[in-house]
Amino acid sequence: MDFGNKPFGLRDVKITDITGTTQADLPASQTLSFKERVKSGELSGDDALVSVVAFAEAVEWSLEAGGIDLDVYALLTGRTATTAGTTPSQTVTMTGSGGDTFPFVKLYGKALGEGSDDIHCKIFKAKVTSLEGSFTDGGFWITKCSGVAVDDGSNGLFEFIANETATDLPTT
Repeated sequence: MDFGNKPFGLRDVKITDITGTTQADLPASQTLSFKERVKSGELSGDDALVSVVAFAEAVEWSLEAGGIDLDVYALLTGRTATTAGTTPSQTVTMTGSGGDTFPFVKLYGKALGEGSDDIHCKIFKAKVTSLEGSFTDGGFWITKCSGVAVDDGSNGLFEFIANETATDLPTT
């Protein structure tokens, strides 16, 4: 297949729990970054490099989104967002506590191609290791999180899928 896929921008990001039963969309996602963590070693002897070994150990990822919904925040952290009242006086509350254990989640990202194509990125078993947000004068609420993904035992660390004709990200 040669359709000249040239990914541009970030079109969509979805997060699901590890079982794929609960899904959240990030409509104001700004970045989804990933970097393979490679473990390597070298063997030298007789004043020469004899062998090199390298393998993918994990994937480091980061995500930035504006105005993140508390249900998404709860999904990433394993917490619960509770809703009280009715519109226009509804409130959603999520409480964090010391000792909360974050769950594994799946991350899906999509970039459009320059034609009718797209590329999908799937990170199969990711865990948040850093989460921060900021309220700024004259600015939107921006949330940043990052973490590490490990091999899920059946799919691997990640997949990149190039589609000749753009498709939607998977649903739960």
